[in-house]
Amino acid sequence: MPGSPRTFDAETIRPLLQRWARAVVRPDARVEAIRPMPGNSGISFGFTTVQDDGGRETFVVRLAPPGVRRRGNTDVLRQVPLLRALHEHSVPIAQVRWWTDDPDWFGTDALVQEYVPALPLHMTDGSLSAGVPETRVPVLLDRAVDTLVAIHRVPVASLSGWEEPRSIDTELSFWGDVLRSAGDAARLAAGRDLRTQLADAAPHAPRAGLFHGDYQTNNILFDDREQVAAVVDWEIAGIGPQGLDLGWLMMMCDPTCWHPSYRARMRVVARPQDLLRRYEATDGGEVDRPHWYQALACYRFGAIAAYNYRLHRTGRRIDELYAAMAPSVGVLLGRGVQLLRELDG
Repeated sequence: MPGSPRTFDAETIRPLLQRWARAVVRPDARVEAIRPMPGNSGISFGFTTVQDDGGRETFVVRLAPPGVRRRGNTDVLRQVPLLRALHEHSVPIAQVRWWTDDPDWFGTDALVQEYVPALPLHMTDGSLSAGVPETRVPVLLDRAVDTLVAIHRVPVASLSGWEEPRSIDTELSFWGDVLRSAGDAARLAAGRDLRTQLADAAPHAPRAGLFHGDYQTNNILFDDREQVAAVVDWEIAGIGPQGLDLGWLMMMCDPTCWHPSYRARMRVVARPQDLLRRYEATDGGEVDRPHWYQALACYRFGAIAAYNYRLHRTGRRIDELYAAMAPSVGVLLGRGVQLLRELDG
């Protein structure tokens, strides 16, 4: 569309959403309550449409960054076949309402989903979290693990042609490139050491299938009945070794993986063995070398945090979250090595 914005805020996107609402929802629809959505999932806005008869619907629009190559987390339309497959197999997600690659609508690719009126069990920020007492956290974590089992049961055949399967070697190579891009010589040396040990100790025949890629309670929405209402943020989902999802959740909830400055802010804490036990008991099947997958998670997130901190400190993308996480990079990489030693022991 001529004149479409190269950057978006609530005002620049308002006329585009208004045009969309009248064309897709109803001709009398008016757009209200436009607001940026929380999290690190890219360009996304919540908004409500109101009709003359009082009808209301609330949506979230996700936009690909204009002018940026569509790849991985910048390719919002990549999620469409995945989200539809998940819905068909009863995995709770935010329903897909509409999508387009026609730039006449928003100047970039766009995906519109129904808004889910629920909140995550936020890892560090109580103001963004479901209001549950600390004693209920283990119950919600059990439900999160049960939902992970359901995700891992989605047959890959339902995603035929969606994504090339990733091997362990592919994962290690990809995140090694990310760590190298962080430009931190000390962290790169530590990361190379961990990567070598991960490669040497890798499971020989890892169970492969659909994985979320960032499975943690910030991305799991709970309703008022403390049930999982939706799993969100599927940007780095793929097909490959599924143990990395459980290892990721174990890492996120394990204080030993984090610097004391971040550990003090953790609101969701669990023993890795308890999460593993729940996963296996809910018929996720026996996990071969779970400590290895947690070590892989330490490597992956260490690379992500180091890279995003570089963007922050160079002013390319200010992100106070990763500034706060920067001291944990070395801890994550070191903890990964320790986990592999425990595996050997």
